[in-house]
Amino acid sequence: MSKKSNKYAGDPPKQELVGANPYLGLGRPIDLYDGVTRIAMLCTILSAVAVTIWKTMAGVGSYDAAMAGIGTALGFLFSFMIAQELDPDRKLGGIVGGGLTIIASLVLGEGNILVMLWLLFVLRMLNRTSGDRHRIVDNLIIIGSAVWLGTAGAWLYPLMTGAIYAVESQITGGYFRSLYLAGVAMAGAAVANYESAAPVLSVIYVYIMSFTFIIFLPEIRAAAFTQFKADKSGKRISPRRLQVAQGMFLFIGFFLPYFHGDAQALALLPAFMAAIGCGCYLFVDLLQKKIG
Repeated sequence: MSKKSNKYAGDPPKQELVGANPYLGLGRPIDLYDGVTRIAMLCTILSAVAVTIWKTMAGVGSYDAAMAGIGTALGFLFSFMIAQELDPDRKLGGIVGGGLTIIASLVLGEGNILVMLWLLFVLRMLNRTSGDRHRIVDNLIIIGSAVWLGTAGAWLYPLMTGAIYAVESQITGGYFRSLYLAGVAMAGAAVANYESAAPVLSVIYVYIMSFTFIIFLPEIRAAAFTQFKADKSGKRISPRRLQVAQGMFLFIGFFLPYFHGDAQALALLPAFMAAIGCGCYLFVDLLQKKIG
């Protein structure tokens, strides 16, 4: 039995790959013809400008004010993009999550963009909304980000990344080489920094994590009825893979703050807001359909 036909192989039928496709499988195009996406892009720009002006009027230096505006805008954008992976059927949930991210950023601080990039690619690897499996550049981004975060003191990232690769190899259409990549990711734990202080998790983050878990949990049930079609293949994505991605998100959102404290809870703040936005919009959507 060849590698391409064994039980782990989940590749689509062989097709001609051009441009960056042979190296980047998880990239998804931004459809500016879509109304919700245009709103998200407009809100990203407006949030950057508004926060920069607000910080400047508050007496903050021009450089720091601009960086705060850019950080808030990126938080909104990543929150919107992560929401599209958590609930690809309801894009407006990402707008709600992005709005919550702006408020949370002004009150608690900005998230970590590298953590958001890692999480975004991990979710795309699991749910395959792009319509393709992870490839060379995707793996470099995922494993490289995890190792870098591990050297910065968040030693759980390479270990968790390895576990995610192992799970991906076993679910519907799993890619058999993910099992090897799991070993590569876990090997990154050898260079991680384990000398960080004992983690402290503030009660405000405990409340946010708990509310995220409660409001997002119905999404896993709703994912069984997904009708979303992958960008490249045009075929309905696997409900099982989407549910696994959602379950791993809750796993990540609990254990990273638990082991690394406030720093990682703040880093994941845009993702928490994205999940809350998805959960709230799902509730409203179901309520409207029931009333209708």
